[in-house]
Formats: sequence, C-alpha cells, structure tokens
Amino acid sequence: MKFMLVTMMLANPMTYADKETCMIAVDALKNVDIEAVCIPAGVEQQSTADRMIANMMKMIDRLEQRNNQGYIGGGTTKDALK
Repeated sequence: MKFMLVTMMLANPMTYADKETCMIAVDALKNVDIEAVCIPAGVEQQSTADRMIANMMKMIDRLEQRNNQGYIGGGTTKDALK
C-alpha cells in the first residue's frame, strides 16, 4: 500500500511506497518545524487508455509465456499445440 505525505508546505502531496519511508519524510520535516502526516494513499484512477495499455501488456506477457512453453500456434489441428 502506498502512503501520502500531507503538509501545508507542498502543493501536491508526495506518495511513498510504504509507511516507513513516509515516516522518514515526516521526521525530516519536523526537524525544521513543519507539521506533516502520512496517510494511506487512495487508489489511483486510470484512464481508459491506461487500462487498455495495461491489459494489452498483460496479454503480450501471456502470449510470450505460451511461446516459451513450446506453443507453436496456427492452424486448428492437434498438431498446432505441440
């Protein structure tokens, strides 16, 4: 889960991969008298184009895995699945 650093100093909140890293940023800001907190980041909304690209990349990965497992493809006979 990602965590977001929220502070009045930043116009756009920073997002960190985990809570521990976010807390390091909070501690660093508190050393210069800036109040900050870490909260769990919400789920990022993907555009339709982003979802389409992500699904296409998953499909390519699956096809490459099949190819690496000896799938020849083509035709409709049992020989196509050697």
